[in-house]
Amino acid sequence: MRLYIKELREEKGLTQKELADLCHVSFQTISKWENGINYPDITHIPRLSDIFGVSADVILGLVPFENKDERKRYDEVDFWADKRDVVKVWKNLYWNDDYFNFFIKDVLGFRKAVKVLDYGCGYGFLGMKMLPVLPKGSSYTGIELDSVQIEEAEGYFSKTEYAYRFICEDMYEYEPDEKYDLVVALFLISYLPEPEKLIRKMKASLKPGGMILLMDANMEVEQAGFYSGVESQDEGMRRPDMIPLWEYEYEQKERDYRMATKIPYMLKQEGFTGLQARISDQVVIYEPSDPKKKKLGEMLRFVYSKEDFVNEGAEYFLKRGYSRQQAEDMTAYFKRMHEYLDSKQSIAVKTSGVYFVYGRLK
Repeated sequence: MRLYIKELREEKGLTQKELADLCHVSFQTISKWENGINYPDITHIPRLSDIFGVSADVILGLVPFENKDERKRYDEVDFWADKRDVVKVWKNLYWNDDYFNFFIKDVLGFRKAVKVLDYGCGYGFLGMKMLPVLPKGSSYTGIELDSVQIEEAEGYFSKTEYAYRFICEDMYEYEPDEKYDLVVALFLISYLPEPEKLIRKMKASLKPGGMILLMDANMEVEQAGFYSGVESQDEGMRRPDMIPLWEYEYEQKERDYRMATKIPYMLKQEGFTGLQARISDQVVIYEPSDPKKKKLGEMLRFVYSKEDFVNEGAEYFLKRGYSRQQAEDMTAYFKRMHEYLDSKQSIAVKTSGVYFVYGRLK
C-alpha cells in the first residue's frame, strides 16, 4: 500500500514535527509512516483527513494523488512579473515623504557620506528616496533578481549624478565585494520562507558598527486602522476579519503578516544592538468628492482592482481554507465595498502599518 502522507504534508507546508504535534505522535512516527516502515493506526486516518482536507482514500493511495500546491510564491520573480505597476502604486502609500526625509536625515542622523546596500531593491525606489537626504557623496547599491526592474533602475539613475550600482543576482547567492555602512530592505523579509537566512546575509554585508534598517508591515495594525462608510450605511456590513486568511498564508509559508513586530527579536538573535523602531505617519483618507484627492482615489481603486480575491471571487477563499458560506460572505463584502468606493459620497480611512526597525552591528 502506497501512502501519500509525505506529499500531503509538504503540500500543506508542514514539517514532520508540526504534523506529529497535530496527530499527538512523535516526529519519528511520522517519518516511519512516510517511509513505509510502519502504517498509521486506523484511528489516525480521520485526523489526517481533517488536517490535509482530503478523503481517506487519497491518504491510503486508493485514488490518485494530485499535487495541487497553490501556494503563492512571493519570493519568486515570476510571481511579481505582472504586479510591477501595482507595487509602484503601493510604495507611494507607505509613508509621507516629509516624514521619511525627517527619519533618514534626523533620526538615523548620518553626518558623513555612507555606502548603502539595498536587498531586493526592485527599480531602486529606496535609492530614489534616500540619496537626496543622505550626506553628499553617499552611494547606493541595489541587488535584484528581476532584470526588468534592474533595467528600469539603471534608466532612472543614469540621468542623475548619484553614485550607484545595480547587481542582477539572487540575493542569497550574492557575495559582497565590500562592506557597507547601511544595509536596508523594504517589504522583503515578510515574504521569505527563511527570513533569518537573509538577515544573516545582510549582517555579513555590514562594516563593524554598521546599521541595518528593515521596513515591513504588521497587517493587524492596518486592519485595526481601516474604516469605511459602508459600516454606517449597511447595518451589519462590517469589514471581515482578515486574520484567518493571513494565518493560512503564514502556515503555508507564503508571508508573515506580523513580521514587522517580530523584526526586533530576530535582530536581537543575530547580535544587533541599540534596537529601535518607528511607525509610518501615513493615514490615507479616501474621499473621491474632493478634487484634490483624484489621483489618490485612482491609485487606490487601481490597486483594489488587481487584488486576487477581487478577481477570483469565492474560489480564492475556498482554496485558502474557508467554508463555502464564509467564502461567499467575504466575496459579498468586497463586492459591496467596490460599489461603495465607486460612489461620490464614499469615504474610507486606511492606516499604514509600516514599521521602521533599525539597529547596529557590534
